[in-house]
Amino acid sequence: MLRRNWFHVLLALAARPLHGSAIADEVLERTDGELRLWPATLYRALDELVEEGLVQELEGDDRPEGESRRKRYYQVTPAGREAIAREAERLEGLARQARARLGDAG
Repeated sequence: MLRRNWFHVLLALAARPLHGSAIADEVLERTDGELRLWPATLYRALDELVEEGLVQELEGDDRPEGESRRKRYYQVTPAGREAIAREAERLEGLARQARARLGDAG
């Protein structure tokens, strides 16, 4: 089970590399304003995700062309993609259980 912040950060990075504020903006938008990742929370999560091998910081020529060199860009790793897929399956299972208990298995 992934921490909520981690799942949303990984999901934001699943499509393309992003810098910190773009990650925070995407999470805020995708959660309809429910989850705001303040800088300390965001960068702590990113540091932990890097340490766990789920995200990597891009360096040098790996960074998006034409973007500021001052911004730190991140991308999800193959292990991060696997973690997203496992968490999505877990959440789907919970949703199925909830629907079944409510009498709506559809």
